[in-house]
Parts: sequence; structure tokens; C-alpha cells
Amino acid sequence: MRGQEAVVGGLALAHDGEMQIKTFQRSLWVVLLGGWVSGCAGDDSGGTFTTATTTTTSTTGQPTTSSASDTDATTGDGTTSDGTTTSTSTSTSETTSSETTGVMPPACGDAVVDAGEECDDGNTVDGDACTNACTNAACGDGIVQEGVEACDDGNDADDDGCLADCTLAACGDGFVQAEVEECDDGNDDNADMCVEGCKLAICGDGFVQMDVETCDDGNDVDTDMCPGTCAAAACGDGFVQEGVEACDDGNDLSTDECVEGCELAACGDGFVQEGVEECDDGNMSSTDACVSGCKAAKCGDGFVQEGTEECDDGNMVNNDSCSNMCKKNGVTYSQSFQQNGTPGQQCTEWNNFRGALMPGSYTKITLRGSQDMIGTSCAGVNANTLCNNLKNGTATTLACDGRTWRIGNCGNGVEINSNNTMCSCTNGHVVRPCIGNSNWGGMNGATCSAVTQTLEVICE
Repeated sequence: MRGQEAVVGGLALAHDGEMQIKTFQRSLWVVLLGGWVSGCAGDDSGGTFTTATTTTTSTTGQPTTSSASDTDATTGDGTTSDGTTTSTSTSTSETTSSETTGVMPPACGDAVVDAGEECDDGNTVDGDACTNACTNAACGDGIVQEGVEACDDGNDADDDGCLADCTLAACGDGFVQAEVEECDDGNDDNADMCVEGCKLAICGDGFVQMDVETCDDGNDVDTDMCPGTCAAAACGDGFVQEGVEACDDGNDLSTDECVEGCELAACGDGFVQEGVEECDDGNMSSTDACVSGCKAAKCGDGFVQEGTEECDDGNMVNNDSCSNMCKKNGVTYSQSFQQNGTPGQQCTEWNNFRGALMPGSYTKITLRGSQDMIGTSCAGVNANTLCNNLKNGTATTLACDGRTWRIGNCGNGVEINSNNTMCSCTNGHVVRPCIGNSNWGGMNGATCSAVTQTLEVICE
């Protein structure tokens, strides 16, 4: 029974020994770490540690019995046994312990700032104030410090996406981002050389560049108020401003097809168009030196140049009422008559006068004499009719310049008067040299047996 207990006890001992070993091993690590930490707290050269080693040896046995049949044995002490021998093996246990003390080396991440370290926060977060290399976080270290830096590309270049101060590159930061920005002057002024979007200022960008452009409407239309040159539209810029200019040839000449004010050249504009006009006095008068059609006035152009020409019938016929010198070819009848005398030569000259009248453009007929040197006159087309009909002896009655003029036969010849009578002794202005008696006419008085006087008829 005791043997069984020993066996049981031995098993118990053996089991208990294993548990003790495991428990000790756990305690060992606690002691080890505790010693290291306490060592670090004392100096920076490293922490001390203690290693405890325990060895336990166990021997477990059980009783054995041997017997010798039919034989008695005599023991050494003179006693006699019954031949049966019982031996017992006992279990022994031996435990030895030892301790070893040493120094642990310093390491980044141990929460202790050792020699060669700028910091040691004991964690593996690389984006805080202390990097995983135990250096103080700084712009340019290639690590983005959370909450402090927007970027960190590990260089000091200011032309990439991350500036030297670890801020993200942006238009307006004053640094030209390569292949992204054309310029960056660090301001939001669109009147300088670098405009919105960090683009170089150019004509047509919609921004008026100070001291360079006078306008910029953001388009390339040359016919509006701001052409493609970004200079305000003006006459002479070479661009025809729609609705404002009729032309624009880009010069200030007024002798070509586009004159001052960017108007198309025209007769009467006051500018002589080279190769087209002879003159241009800026008016539409044809009695001055420059007549209709912007032609220089000349005899034969059909326009009577005031103060220079007496007439101008627009032809080169010299023996009509207006000579080729634009002088009136006035045909004049002028004869003296005696009171109570019968005309003779006066009748001959009257017929000569009538024969000298030429079909043409007479502009005036006058009846006058020594009794009335002003007499009565008819001008215009009616004068031409009267002169031509007088030549031919055609009976005529027409009103002109407030009087009624008549032509017809009286006696042996043709009479003309402005009294609206025919072969009558009515006072007035009458000429009838071939009547054949003393009633040859008179001026502004008696026309029968009139006083001695001179009678004149002028067609001019």
C-alpha cells in the first residue's frame, strides 16, 4: 500500500515539478523586463537584466520483490530468512538555481531618448512629431506630418506639386509649377503680365493689360469696338468697325477711296480723289470753279461760271448766242427814228437784225431806247422762244417777267412789243420799223407819231 502511495506520490511530484518550471519561466520574463526598465531609468548606457535559472531533477521508483523457493537464507547477522527479498526504490528530487546579471543595448522605439536620437516616443507612427527613425519631424524629411504639413516630397524644389514649405502648389503661391503653370506672380491682379489661371497675359484673354492694352474683349473679332490688336477701335486702324465706319484703309490719306472720318470718297466731300476727280470744293454749286461731277469749270461745260463767263451753252458752236469764249453773241438792233418820219434804212436794218438771229439758246431779250434805257426784258426759255420766233416772224403771245409779249405782222413787216397789243397806238414799248409810216413805235410813251428817239432790240 505504501508502495502504491509512493507511486502516486511520485506522479504527483513529477506533475508538480513541471508546473513549477512553467510558472518560473513566466516569472523570469517579468523579472527580466523589470530589471531592464529599471536599468534604463538609471542611465543612458543601457538597462541591466537578471536571469534566474532553476533545474529540477526527479527520480521515481516502486518496490520490487524477489524470492528463492525451497531455500532458506541465512543473513549476515545470523538470522534466517524465508527466502523472500523485498527491495524498495525511492524517488528523489533536486532543484538548483542560478542568476545572471547583464546590460540591454539602447534602441529607437524604447521610449527613451538615447544618445544619437533626437526624440523617442516609443511608437511606430511615422506621421507624428517624432519619426520612426527617432528624429524630429521636419519639412523636407519626406514624411507628411499629420495636421502640420499638407505634403512632403523630401526636396526643397518649389516648381513641383509640393513646395519647399510643405504646402501644396497652387496658382497664386508665387512659384511657377513646371508643366502646369505658365507664370505665377503671387497675386490676383489680372492687369499685369500674369493673369487668372497663372497664364501669361495675351491679347484676347479678356483682361486689359495695364500700359500694354487699351481694351480686351476676349475675342478675335476685328469689326467690334476692340479689334484683335487689343487697341480701341479707331478710324485709321485698318479695321472697318461695323455700324460705325464705311471704310478703313489704315492710313490718314484723304485722296484715296477712303477719306477722313473713314467715309467712302464722294464728289462734294471736299477731298480731291486722286485719278478720279479734278476738283472738290465740298459743295454742290456749279457756278464756281468746281462744277457738278467734281470737274474744273470751263467754257462749254454748260455751267455759267459766275464772274468769269457771260454765258455757257455747253457747245463749241461759235456763231450762236454764246461764243466759244463763253461771251454772249448778243444780236442787237439799234436805230434812230425821227418824229413824223417814215423809216427807210431803219426797216432794212430791222430785217438784217432778224436774219442775224441764230437758232440757239438765247437767255434774254430786251426792248429799250433813249426814252427808257432800262426798258423791258424777258429772261430764260421764253426769251429764247421770242428771239427765235422774231427771226422767223412767227406770231407769238406769251407771258414773261410780268408782261405779255407779242410778235406778229404790222404793215409791211414784223412787230414786237411787251404791251399785249398788235398794230396799236397804245403807249408802251413797241418796235415796228417796216410799218411804212410815222407810227414806227416808241419806248415808254406814245407809239404813233412818237418823239424822236433811238429804239433797241437785243437778243442775248
